[in-house]
Amino acid sequence: MQRPPKACTKRYFIIAPSEIHMLRFILEPYEGIGLVTTLDAALGMVELSIAPGCEEEVVQILGAEEENLQMRPVWQEHSGKPFTSEESWVSMSFNS
Repeated sequence: MQRPPKACTKRYFIIAPSEIHMLRFILEPYEGIGLVTTLDAALGMVELSIAPGCEEEVVQILGAEEENLQMRPVWQEHSGKPFTSEESWVSMSFNS
């Protein structure tokens, strides 16, 4: 019997509002890997829902674009605590 997949990993970011479309464009070719939801277009707040088991792949895909997209993590769903300004979303563990 197959177990149901665990829930998506969710991460929240502030990115340059003009780059929200680029974030979607980067992830779109990788069907099923993740979903970008715009929470506040004017602020550039997005939710990134990452499919179970795809966390490291998303880090690799978006890691090189972090600076171009001006991605800043704002919330850690698993701990319920805000990130500190020194933390990079690429360096954090998705499996915490």
